[in-house]
Amino acid sequence: MKNILILLFPLLVVISGDQPEKNNEMTSGKKNDSSSNQEINSSPDTSGLDIWAKKFRQGIEFTASGNEPFWSLEIDFNKSMHFKTLTGFEITTPVPKAVKAMDANVVRYSAKTEQGILTIQLAKKECINDMSGLKSDYSVTIDAKNNTDKKLIRYKGCGKYLSDYRLHDIWVLVSINDNKLARKDFIKGLPLLELNLTEKKVLGHTGCNNLNGTIEVLGKKIRFGNLATTRKVCGNMQFEKRYLSKLVNRIIPYNIQPGKLHLNVTADSVFTYKKID
Repeated sequence: MKNILILLFPLLVVISGDQPEKNNEMTSGKKNDSSSNQEINSSPDTSGLDIWAKKFRQGIEFTASGNEPFWSLEIDFNKSMHFKTLTGFEITTPVPKAVKAMDANVVRYSAKTEQGILTIQLAKKECINDMSGLKSDYSVTIDAKNNTDKKLIRYKGCGKYLSDYRLHDIWVLVSINDNKLARKDFIKGLPLLELNLTEKKVLGHTGCNNLNGTIEVLGKKIRFGNLATTRKVCGNMQFEKRYLSKLVNRIIPYNIQPGKLHLNVTADSVFTYKKID
């Protein structure tokens, strides 16, 4: 019997989120707005990499979980939201249009189908799983019911965006809309981006000036924050101005092919980068 309990315990830790509150509100996670004092590694977190990579390849871009009852959420933003609990409740809906809060970094998705109602709120706020101690970037609140229930039940937990781990690399811009760039046109060589998924930072240069800033990977998109640059004057400053304007404070769809990164910066403009060792 002891051996059976030992085997079951890690399974519960993997499935579960955090502790619930009463009154039809299932809660998970201790929210903490303070920054982490843990040392940041130079390489991305690979714990559970195979599991998350597999889900990402299946189209899942966001995942969340909670406990008592144990529940899970998976979102493919191009297809559906899938919520289920260990007690047998399950609902899948199309992904509705996101509603963004005016005064907070919060996004809400509300859907109603023949199965029932599913409302999901994603708040950009650090969430700590109080069973595993794992930190996530998002606090998740879910209100759900099937068509036989009279009241919505609230669930709370922690969630995160999945991403293509291959982004964590150094990339050189080689073409724009299939028009190849010439190295001789840039004093520092072809523009370069070093994407650090662990620190959520980008370093590099424009071919003239060095740059650095913040990034956040949102499934199949990258959010670039402000990019600070040095102030050297070069011969192709118009290119640098146009280049940065396509990245700064933008959310950009991306896709990766072997050795290449494509940023779909606008509907008719694609930046193609080549991976360098």
